[in-house]
Amino acid sequence: MDVIGSLLYKIDLRDLVCFYTELTESSNGIARGKCPIHHGNNPTSLAIYPDGTYYCFACHSTGNAINFYSAVTGYPFYQAVERLCEEYEVSMDDATFKAQKDIVGRNTQMAARFSRYIGHLSDYLMKSRKLTEETIKEFHLGYDGGNFLMETPGLIIPIQDKYARIVGFSKRRLNDGKPKYRNSPDDDIFKKGNILFNYHRAIGRIKDCGCLHLVEGYMDVMSAHQQGLPCVGYLGSKPTKQQLLILSELQKRYPDMVIYLSVDNPKVDKEGRRMLPRIRNDIVKYAPNLNVRCVVFPDGEDDEKY
Repeated sequence: MDVIGSLLYKIDLRDLVCFYTELTESSNGIARGKCPIHHGNNPTSLAIYPDGTYYCFACHSTGNAINFYSAVTGYPFYQAVERLCEEYEVSMDDATFKAQKDIVGRNTQMAARFSRYIGHLSDYLMKSRKLTEETIKEFHLGYDGGNFLMETPGLIIPIQDKYARIVGFSKRRLNDGKPKYRNSPDDDIFKKGNILFNYHRAIGRIKDCGCLHLVEGYMDVMSAHQQGLPCVGYLGSKPTKQQLLILSELQKRYPDMVIYLSVDNPKVDKEGRRMLPRIRNDIVKYAPNLNVRCVVFPDGEDDEKY
């Protein structure tokens, strides 16, 4: 077990949260209390679940024990890990942990630098894509003038893993050239096919909505998230085996969850029409327990509009 896994294994989230707010147990095993992250007064806004995760229905903060501690103290992720490791006597003497920490540190600094220039894309994001300032900030969107990932100006989209660490980037070009997107190359911490984009935010909303929207692209995810929907993206023509296995484990945790699959409109898009049966076959092969419904849109429309 790695450092983060060992730490999460030792922490009882309820005990940790009780240092900051009083909790009341409910009959379904969910503990409720005021949220100390945004200092709310609603005694039931913060929910602590039996699986070791939390969600605030007011400020929408969500995640595991490390995410909670980071949010309530203001410590960056790895500083929160270090302090918790000291408190819970978990060794950090691990080469992989140190290497990943360095990579995430560099990525976080790069994301902050790109975000300073996001004003170049205000019209594109807010008028064309209908994203709010809050969404732009929440997803740490940025702008690059032409040298990062590909030599053309573009939108920078940080990619976060299930712990909310920035593990990679995608760049979307602003002209009609190809490719439209280019992602960071795979390394010790980033493997695009192993990540569901926005998973760390969507996980909290699943408990409230009882469903999960599965879509292809970054912009589709951000648009759905902005509307309050739990949504993740597989960032390719179809979900990978590993992504389906992640969803399979999630389905086991939430047996009643319905997954709404949205591909490029099969009625008008040749690629969407070609991929739909392949996705179905992969689900049957790798994750037959998934409760999936395919969303059908009117002719000429797609999931981003809806």
